[in-house]
Amino acid sequence: MIITLKRLYTIKDKTPSFLLLILSFFPLLNSNQLSISLLLFFFFSIFFRTRIIKENFKKYGYKPLIINSLFYLIIVFSLSYSPLQEQGLDIIVRGISFLLFPLTLIYSINITDRLIRYMSIIFIGSNILVILYFVIKLNMLSKFVTNPAEFFNIRFFIEIGKADYKDWHPTYMGLNYLLSILLLLKVIYQSCSYVKKIFGVVLITIFLAFLIILNSRIIIFLTLFSIPLYSLLTLKLLKDRVLILSIIIVSFIVLAQISKNNNIGRLFLEPITYDFRNFSLKKVLGPRYYIQECSLELIKQKPILGYGVGYEKELLSNYCLEIKNFKNQYLSSYSSHNVYLSILFTTGFLGFLALVFMLINNLYLAFNFRNFFYGSVIIIFIFAFLTENYFIRLNGVILFSFINAYFFKKILEKIE
Repeated sequence: MIITLKRLYTIKDKTPSFLLLILSFFPLLNSNQLSISLLLFFFFSIFFRTRIIKENFKKYGYKPLIINSLFYLIIVFSLSYSPLQEQGLDIIVRGISFLLFPLTLIYSINITDRLIRYMSIIFIGSNILVILYFVIKLNMLSKFVTNPAEFFNIRFFIEIGKADYKDWHPTYMGLNYLLSILLLLKVIYQSCSYVKKIFGVVLITIFLAFLIILNSRIIIFLTLFSIPLYSLLTLKLLKDRVLILSIIIVSFIVLAQISKNNNIGRLFLEPITYDFRNFSLKKVLGPRYYIQECSLELIKQKPILGYGVGYEKELLSNYCLEIKNFKNQYLSSYSSHNVYLSILFTTGFLGFLALVFMLINNLYLAFNFRNFFYGSVIIIFIFAFLTENYFIRLNGVILFSFINAYFFKKILEKIE
């Protein structure tokens, strides 16, 4: 009997770690698979560990949970005055990780360095499998061998964006690849093994090539910005910094030459040769400019509390179509394409200030405690939030909420 109870305790204790390994496959998992895995993880991490949670609340207090989930709690409150509560409830359920990941990762379970290493390997491997899936599905190798000069002019990202068993989105995929690159750079800079370094460089090259294929300007910009930033912050020796800067400069020159003859120029050469004297936000944002203009006009009408969760898509579409007479084929199914505008639309300045405070506070902590990986990732999200609402898809919710809660806990342990 005692042995059986010990086994049950061991199973309950190890199950959250096992489920985190499953969740690390999230680049490959569809929404239903992710939802079931999340539900099981939160169930085993909360209901069987209430004593530990209570002890850690006494140790850390409520402040870490409030800082990292207050904006979400304000979104939940906005359901009370939302005209479309059914749609709002769907969004709240989809975003429950904003509350439960801080609760579980800070107060319930301890993620060991070994576990996070395995999770990182699975995450990177899953992204490689996604690349292989599309290389085979879209017959990329054959097209490259047949006509390499025209390869990057082929609009693969349109075919990638068409959902099959999973709702693929090129920008979300690009963010996964960028984070994979930073994880690989971390291994390269810390490892003494030349085999690991060479293998890491090969994988980074694959991710960079596919980032270009995905055709997302913001992700390309963040890649060109974050790799030098993280490298210069992480490397301590001057010779290493000079070497990395030299590699980056050479890569810029090579990429600039390649960009002259194909579609890479739109992503790379055009931004760095842009004449800012003739800067036009309308040209840069395209159709999103008009959508976000409509969004800002509506936000000005209810700046304090917003319109409530779940109402943005319908009201924004109707306003742009009927009042502003702006018609676009994507408008009926798209939001503001901006996390900050979406939060303002939903909760007004209350939720917006809570989100901004969390980002600034955690960015300060990351650099103050020299966790440059966490700091670089927060900067990536801060800029990425300007061009895409990462909080409307489960992939974006899971990625941000897990990374933010995990690294916040690491810093909290240093403070204590």
